[in-house]
Amino acid sequence: MSLDENEPLKQVSTPWLKPVFEQLQENYQSGRFAHGILLTGSAGVGKFKVAQDLAQYLLCSNKQMPQGACGLCHSCKLFAANNHLDFHLLQNEQNKSIGIEQVRSLIDTLNERPHLGDNKVVIIKNAHTLTVPAANALLKTLEEPQGNSYLILLTRTHHQLMPTLLSRVQHTHLHTPGDTELLAWLSELGFNIQDIGLLRLFQNSPLSLLNHLQSVQVSTSEDERRNCVEGLFSLLNQPESLFTFSQFLAESVEKRLQLLFHLLHDLHKLKLSESVMNRDAVYSFALPQLQIWQPQITLKSLRYLSSELLQTRKLLVDHSGLKKELLINALLIKIKNEFK
Repeated sequence: MSLDENEPLKQVSTPWLKPVFEQLQENYQSGRFAHGILLTGSAGVGKFKVAQDLAQYLLCSNKQMPQGACGLCHSCKLFAANNHLDFHLLQNEQNKSIGIEQVRSLIDTLNERPHLGDNKVVIIKNAHTLTVPAANALLKTLEEPQGNSYLILLTRTHHQLMPTLLSRVQHTHLHTPGDTELLAWLSELGFNIQDIGLLRLFQNSPLSLLNHLQSVQVSTSEDERRNCVEGLFSLLNQPESLFTFSQFLAESVEKRLQLLFHLLHDLHKLKLSESVMNRDAVYSFALPQLQIWQPQITLKSLRYLSSELLQTRKLLVDHSGLKKELLINALLIKIKNEFK
């Protein structure tokens, strides 16, 4: 069971989202609900879950307060079966933008009468990938919606949208739960977490964290943070291991280079705090090893390596055609050379 934001998540409770959904319902009931809604929040907080629940509620013929959609009417059954003709999902393909032709096709669909009930609903995932012409094409639809058409845009931060688009939507930000609420939720699902650094690694995003915990449980794989510590240890003590560590990082470039960045960042904090580390540091479990490394590298070198790492990561994420191993090898050689 993958619990990313592509899933309906009906089988998992999401208590941190309940107040947000209830407020949106109340806005609709009181006539303060806009035809353009923007939901922002970190990956794995549940934006798509809220958007789906909201879409089903808007299409439901027997709306319930505060529960939401009834789940029993013909409209709800069609929605649950992914077969509702008045619901549309628009999203980009991997490493591509949402183009103007996709938006024009969507607008043509919205100009038609609803097939069932009164409303039509569109969810636009990764709204920040709309090209400028595509975003401009949406403006008129948001200014003069056809009938009861509702557009729900999803992205991580509102800064990613064009100002003209942002000014025409009603913005709601989804906050991640605090440590106590998140730990209690995970405990209910059977995961008793003592490592607070794991929460920081996933920025308290519940669904991303749960995905990680389930994948570790299913595959019995090691925590990838430990792989990074072991990889750096081998790199510094056994130069021939460079290619093994490079291959490990290349298998999941965006995620694993971020893990390596956290490792350098915690080393940096350790030097500034004179070998003391907070228990919520991402690599708090590896404190003894970090204390050994800490005198072997300068603050200047750590800042330099962190910058180089982030630049390499951005290059590899933005340009999928680049030779991953070559760039990662060059980065690892720089890291090795900066340690005494």
